[in-house]
Amino acid sequence: MTILVVGASGATGQLLVAQLLNRGQKVRVIVRTMGNLPKTITNHENISVIQASVLDLNDAELAQHVKGCNAIASCQGHNMSFKGIFGQPRRLVTDATRRLCDAIKTNIRIMPSSLY
Repeated sequence: MTILVVGASGATGQLLVAQLLNRGQKVRVIVRTMGNLPKTITNHENISVIQASVLDLNDAELAQHVKGCNAIASCQGHNMSFKGIFGQPRRLVTDATRRLCDAIKTNIRIMPSSLY
C-alpha cells in the first residue's frame, strides 16, 4: 500500500508519517521544505519525498504524484497566529484540497455499468 501525505513536515504530518513507516507502509510525501523533516523519516527506505508546493505543481504533475496511491492524507494547516491565519497563502488548505481532489478524479477508472 502506498499512502500520500501532504503537509508531512508539520507536527501532525510528521507523527502520521512516522506511524505509517513504523507499520511498514510505503509513504510518498509532498513538502514545501525539507528542513522540518527528521532524518529518521528522510532516510527511511519506504519514503519518497517530493519537495514542492501543491499550489505550484501543475495539474499533470499533481495527478502523477497521486497516481498509484491507495490513500491520501492532508495534514496541511495554518499556523495559529494572525499572520498564519490571515497571511499568504490565505487559502492554502482550501485550494490544495480542491487540487488534490481533482488529481484523484483524474486517476479514477470508471467501471462499465455492467460490472456493478
